[in-house]
Amino acid sequence: MKITIIVATRNCQEHIADLMDSLAKIVDKNVQVVVVDSSEDNTPNIASRYKFAEVINFKKPGLNAARNEGIRRAKGDIIVFTDCDCIVPECWLKNILKVFEEEKAHVVGGSAKNFYKRTYLVTDYANEGIWPVMPVYNRRIIFNRDTFKSYRLPPGNNLAFKREIFEKGYLFDEEYKYGCDEIDLLWRLCRDGFKIVADSRVYVYHKHRTSLIELLKQEFRYGMGHHLFFVKNRDCPISWPTAIGAYAFIIFLAMLGFSFFIFPFLFNFLSTFTIAVIVEVYAILFLYYLRKRKLSLKKCLIYPLLDIVCHILYLLGFIYASTRERIACKER
Repeated sequence: MKITIIVATRNCQEHIADLMDSLAKIVDKNVQVVVVDSSEDNTPNIASRYKFAEVINFKKPGLNAARNEGIRRAKGDIIVFTDCDCIVPECWLKNILKVFEEEKAHVVGGSAKNFYKRTYLVTDYANEGIWPVMPVYNRRIIFNRDTFKSYRLPPGNNLAFKREIFEKGYLFDEEYKYGCDEIDLLWRLCRDGFKIVADSRVYVYHKHRTSLIELLKQEFRYGMGHHLFFVKNRDCPISWPTAIGAYAFIIFLAMLGFSFFIFPFLFNFLSTFTIAVIVEVYAILFLYYLRKRKLSLKKCLIYPLLDIVCHILYLLGFIYASTRERIACKER
């Protein structure tokens, strides 16, 4: 069975060689590697040193436009996606094909494990948070309409599709710029009856963000992406919780601001209530990490704070995108 590996790249000269070195260990005559590049740095020159790779100069902006261009160039029966800041193990393609065969799946995904050997709290959090930025699966999970909301979906840096999916017109939506793009495609496939499987044996190593600021920016952008997902997929069970949370947050902030100027006693009550809720949520999360996850005390103390801040930023990203859309509509 022929396989095409697609890598969409933009300004990743620091990472691309590590990925290409790992791909070199698994490439054979049945594996095509397509690098769709829109960089302004030395990324395409580095990628071109690897003779097995077809490097395409692609100027149209957007990750999903590059992915779709890779699909158009693909010759494989199975089309696999990873990112330039990943390293793939030698068993990667073998395990992907095994899951396709065992489950008769249409899509196979898996974990994005932390590449860094040294422990960085931020990089560990990406895998270990209560709703991880980069999931790690310890068993096989089958996604359908009913289970779609129950588990973290496999990330776009470790996804494989049967070619027939794209031949039927399912592509990445190029309107997405900030995240939720693979979730959008996976939901459309689940909704229409295709079988999606995430498996613990299918994994890549990903260079998680080591900067707290970058992690927080990422959460804000994901919230912006979720707004577009909500607009396009209101029939999806994961669309509404964030939307309801965002609108409730707006109402609460409005009440807090109004009471500050008009009813000081109400402001004091709301402020005290907010602090009490945050403390209670923090305590619940602390016990969760300590007793169920059995993490170190340091992580148990810090992860709840990161959970709270990251989720607030996610809601703020949703609110920002919603506000920006409303302003744009009024200006038209």
